[in-house]
Parts: sequence; structure tokens; C-alpha cells
Amino acid sequence: MIRRTAALTLALCATGCAPEEAPPGENPVDGLQQVEQAESLAEPSEANAIRFLEQATFGPRLANGVSPQPIDSVEHVVDVGITKAITEQLSAPRYTYDGTTTSKDLGSQFFYNAIMGKDQLRQRVAFALSQILVVSQNGIGDIQATPESEPKVALAGYLNLLSTNAFGNYRTLLEGITRDPAMGNYLDMVNNRAFDTAGKAIEPNENYAREMLQLFTLGLYKLNEDGTQKLDANGVPLPAYTEAQVQAFSRALSGWTFAGATGCPTKGRSNPANYTQPMVGCDVNHDSGSQTLLRGAVTTAGAGAAVHLKEALDNVFADPNLPPFICKQLIQHLVTSNPSPAYVSRVVAVFKNNGSGVRGDLGAVVRKILEDTEARGPQPPLSLYANFGRLRPPALFITSTIRWLNGTLEQTADKNPGGKLNSWSKSLGQDVPRPSSVFSYYPPNALAPGGNGLLGPEFSILDTATATARANFVHDLLFSSTAATNGILLDYGSLPADPSDLVYWLGRYWLHDAMSSNLQLAVYNAIIDPRAGSTRRQKLALYLTSLSPEYQIQR
Repeated sequence: MIRRTAALTLALCATGCAPEEAPPGENPVDGLQQVEQAESLAEPSEANAIRFLEQATFGPRLANGVSPQPIDSVEHVVDVGITKAITEQLSAPRYTYDGTTTSKDLGSQFFYNAIMGKDQLRQRVAFALSQILVVSQNGIGDIQATPESEPKVALAGYLNLLSTNAFGNYRTLLEGITRDPAMGNYLDMVNNRAFDTAGKAIEPNENYAREMLQLFTLGLYKLNEDGTQKLDANGVPLPAYTEAQVQAFSRALSGWTFAGATGCPTKGRSNPANYTQPMVGCDVNHDSGSQTLLRGAVTTAGAGAAVHLKEALDNVFADPNLPPFICKQLIQHLVTSNPSPAYVSRVVAVFKNNGSGVRGDLGAVVRKILEDTEARGPQPPLSLYANFGRLRPPALFITSTIRWLNGTLEQTADKNPGGKLNSWSKSLGQDVPRPSSVFSYYPPNALAPGGNGLLGPEFSILDTATATARANFVHDLLFSSTAATNGILLDYGSLPADPSDLVYWLGRYWLHDAMSSNLQLAVYNAIIDPRAGSTRRQKLALYLTSLSPEYQIQR
């Protein structure tokens, strides 16, 4: 580590006497660098590479001389560039979930994959999709007469479905979740019959049809391609669909049940639960009538469940509302809670056409999100800085902190490090994979408190209790024996011992050259006590930096 004592001391002295307010007409961002324009994707700076890894992984990590360099390390991204780094991640070996009785809890497996997985981008996108296409493990009943845990089997299969299709086509994914038994159970798509046991026609359950339209495809209101709402002449938002269309979709999607060894049941009956295979369409329990869907399209009269499912999903997939609705949420989960309309519009254009005439290519969409000018560069564009970024959600706050310390998880029969991480995450308000409702861990359109209309979904689970829990997590991780006892191994060897070097290191890496002078001064003054040994000094500096607003808000 190159010593920066003199330079840092001068910076601290200067900022200690100078006001933090910027002169009139200047942006009030202070840091070690200010960059307006995006850099070359082929030759990113270190700070840009770090920022990219914050968006594309569960936290940056340093190679620290390891050869070959891990593809998710800062040094590797600097060497190969952003574009190639994305290409490598798109083809990285996939880490999966195991629903058998002998495996760890799925929350434990999630944190193991997030910390140790080589397919960081796939895991990160799958996690984003799981918060848009929501199924909660708490919503699946456990059949006591069977040896396996149905919630575990069901959610393992569902999470594997999301990761398999994370870079595939959204139309394929949409059909996959519609036929998935975990989703079928959670939102009443399974055993949604158009006839009762006496053979009398009944109205199918509307739950899946409604949530599919509201949460998985269109949203409540019609959108422009830049994600802004369309308004009528009186300034009122236009609804994206009607109640009659919800009912039409529920009929078109009726007749599906669990896969069974004997095929379809008789009219009004259902197959027993089976969470290992996609649901099957049974025409005997399907409403075969013609239904009027979106934009005046009608389904084929007299057709079966499979034909009508295809027609219904093709219809909603082609709707102009779907690209901006889904793309904006993906940007929010990966980059910033308040993307500019221009950013959304550029990503939507790729969703509509990946360059080869294909609609819904998620791999191309994710690449565009990460390569866009608003995402790239050491810092967000200064003209957007005040509105840019997102509060790190609990899971990402935990994983980022551990990965920066080159953390590894010792997965043995008597240790469950992922389980401990998930217990911390639960105390912070995010119990994976158990969101409290179909709106996930927090509503996607929640406002940031005091934000003058800015969105801040993650703030919905930040209160005095969870804010305190964040501090408690970092304290336990760094200062108690909890981490080591549970098999969470941290490496402090690369941290400088000198206070000035340590503050510089944290500003350079943890905050990619955006550490404010106030934070530099606060951390430096806290760790210069000569009675503190180097290890305790390092941990105190980590503790203070990790709890600062500058680290809590990912920009």
C-alpha cells in the first residue's frame, strides 16, 4: 500500500476549516473525484470498476494478488473492461438451490451463493426477479404426512427457475412462473377450476390473473416508454387494464393442476400437491369460451387450457406497458431507485429489440442497464447526483460488507454461516426467501421519507429498530466471536495499519473515491488514539464507514 499520509492530512486540515456548502451554481458533491462524463467501457478506472461491481454483484472484492484473478474482482474488471466482464458473468457456472431434507435452509443457501457464487450477476438478477415475481416460502403449506418440506422443495425449484431464466427471454420466464407449482400455490393458479365437483360452471379464482397483470407485467397505470404515467385530459392516470379483463384472464388461465402420474383428474377434481414438475393443463376443468383480452384481442373459442394460456401470455407480453414497467424495476434493483426517464427509455428500447429483432431478451436488457451512461463512470453524472442511488437493502448491506473483507463461508455439518447471515438479515427487515407479501419485502413504488416525491422502496423497512439492527450486525460481525463461531471467516490482512492509509484505503475502495471530507475527518479522529492496536483500529474504521450514509446509500 502506497502511503498517503501527507496528502490525507492536508485534505483533512483543509476540509476541517472549510465550509461543506458548495459555491452558488456548483454541485454540492464533495469527494476525492468528481467526474461528469462516463468512461470507456473497455478501459474503466478502478473507481468505475468498483461501482460496476456494486451494481452487478453482491459486493465488490479484491483479488489481492491471487492468480488467476476472480472474474468478480476489481482488478479483473479493470484489466478486461466492463463489456467483457459482463460477457464472462453471463456464462459463469450457475449456483443452484437444493430442496432436499439434508440441505441447509434456503435462506442459508441464498447467502452462501451470494458470498461464494462465481455467477454473481446471475444471482443478483435472479434476486431482483424474485422481488418482482414474488413467491414467499411462508405462503406454501407443509404437508405433515410427507417426509419432505414442501415449502423448501417448492421454493428451491422456483429460485432455480428464476436463475435459469435470468438472462433468457421474459416471455419464457413468464410462462415458467405461470406454470410453476410454487407460484400456483401461492397465488391460486393451481387447481383454479371452471367447474365444481358436480360439474356446474363456476367463476375461476382471479388472484393470479390480477397479480400477473398488476405486478408481473403491466402495473396499475398506462406508461410512456420512459416509465412516466400516461394521463387523461384531466391529469388522471389511465388504468392499464379493466376488471373485466382480469376476469377474462382468469378464465383463460383456468384448468391447471399439479402434475400427476395418472394425468388429469375428473371434472371438478384436483391432483395432489407436486412441487417437482410444472403444472399441467386439464381441459376438463378449463373454461373453453372465447375471452376478450387486452387491446381487443380474443382467445380461440373452444380451445383447451394450453392454447388459451399461450394466447393470454402472448397478449400481455406484447403490451406496450410491459417493457417500461419491468425495465424500470430492474434498474431500481441494480442501480438507482430514481432512474431518469431517458435512462428507462434507452433500456426499454433494448427490451423491445435486442438488436436482432428479439423482444424480451433479459441478457441484453441487463447489459444495457449496466453499460448505460448513467450507470457508468466513477460517480453518477453530477447533474443527477442529488437524486441518484438507492439505500442498500439488508441482504446487500450484509453481503457487500463481507465480500469487501474477502469473506468466506465455512459450510460444514456443524456450522451454518449462511443461516447466521440470514438471521441478521431478518433482524434488518429482509428474511430471505420469505417476503411478507406479494409486494415483496417493500413496495416498489414507496416514497423516500422527506424526499420530495423521490422513490425509496428500501426505506419502507428502515425504522429505529432496523437501523439499530444494522449497527448491531456490523458490531457483532467485527468485534464479537459470532462470525468465526458460525463459520464466517474474514480477512483483515490487506487493511493498512496506519490511520491515514486506512482512511485512504476505505475511501478508495469502499466508497470508490467519493468519501466526503467530513467522513474522512470523523473516521481519522476516531482511530488515532495510540492505545488502540492496529486490528481494533481497523475494525473501528470499518464500523464507522459501513454505518455512514455515504456507504449505506449505494451510488
